Amino acid sequence: MRADAPAVPAPAVPEASSPPLRSRGAQIAAVLSLALGIFILITIEELPIGVLTIMSADLGVTPGITGLAVTLPGVVAALVALATPVVIGLMDRRLVLVMALASVVLSCVLSVLAPNIQVLLASRVFTGIAIGMYWSVLPVVATRQVAPQHRTRALTLAMSGTGAALVLGVPFTAWLGSAVGWRASFAVVAVLAVVMLVTIALVVRPVRSDEAIRPADMARALRHRGVRYAAAMTGIIVTAQFITYSYVSPLLQERAHVSAGSIGAMLLAFGVAGLIGNFAVAPLLRRHPALAVLTIALGIAGSLGVLALAVHGPLGAALVMPLWGAFAGAASVSIQSFVSRAAAEVEEPGTAINSAMFNVAIAAGAAIGGRIVDSLGLGATVATTVVLALLGAAICVRYLVRHARSEA
Repeated sequence: MRADAPAVPAPAVPEASSPPLRSRGAQIAAVLSLALGIFILITIEELPIGVLTIMSADLGVTPGITGLAVTLPGVVAALVALATPVVIGLMDRRLVLVMALASVVLSCVLSVLAPNIQVLLASRVFTGIAIGMYWSVLPVVATRQVAPQHRTRALTLAMSGTGAALVLGVPFTAWLGSAVGWRASFAVVAVLAVVMLVTIALVVRPVRSDEAIRPADMARALRHRGVRYAAAMTGIIVTAQFITYSYVSPLLQERAHVSAGSIGAMLLAFGVAGLIGNFAVAPLLRRHPALAVLTIALGIAGSLGVLALAVHGPLGAALVMPLWGAFAGAASVSIQSFVSRAAAEVEEPGTAINSAMFNVAIAAGAAIGGRIVDSLGLGATVATTVVLALLGAAICVRYLVRHARSEA
């Protein structure tokens, strides 16, 4: 993307329509159910990480092969996110969420019954389908449950399910897997997905687009300045984050001398802080989402810079991990708010493009981080993350400057 390329005007994509707003309590229940849906999706996406060893032993394959169960859904999700707005046409976006959770149920059932790694990986394709469908329409559905002045709050609450899953869902299923077997973990998630499927169908009000999105609309969204900047920032900042986060456990042990038994507490502190950061950034999002993204990028770079240069023991790590987590936890809601504000006329296709980039960036971050660890060591992952996060901040500054000039 050329940072200085002129914005190409995009024809407005009609805002998704929906019935009149219901009571305040019904609005909160609807958005909360969407957050719980994301909780389910993040839990099932990350579940194999917590039970990787016992899954590998049971299926008779190496952990590296089993690790494909984590990588594959991200790749599939990126492709599905791009296709979803075009494929669903005028369909009620609420039903797309229901279909996504049905795909989670199918994925879990196949995982529970999987006799070998081939069937397990096939089941994870349905996980990727679910993630791509859900993420591509979630922001639009969440913000249409409330009045326009409350849309930032609704988006913040809906996105909180991500942090909650990392804090509660993934550790719980990991514990359950070690206690009663990895298949039981998938079975529990299947039951929860059924519950949320029914709940969303009942409490979320319908959201429809007045005009079907065509491939040409997706192409126009790609040419929209706000979408291009959002995709660039997502690609760089999220990749930067996962280059280091994917290898945070050995990093803490090697650089901060954290014991293996204390890693869980460190990750819990990271996750809790991320959940707090998701809500804490809301006031800034309501005023200026681009400034929020800039703050996130600088915060990630700064906290990891401190980790690299000044942390030499467990106490320092215990202080820096929540700081890092707070900034990282606010990243997804900040960039999505940027899309909704800067590219409002192409919000739905822009959201799908941003969702696809997010999933690609997660997979790319883990892959790049692995290469760096093998060739240069763990310290180099932190340095790479800092540099990339600063690059993301520079792109955000570039947007702010151009936006200010256009407003003048």
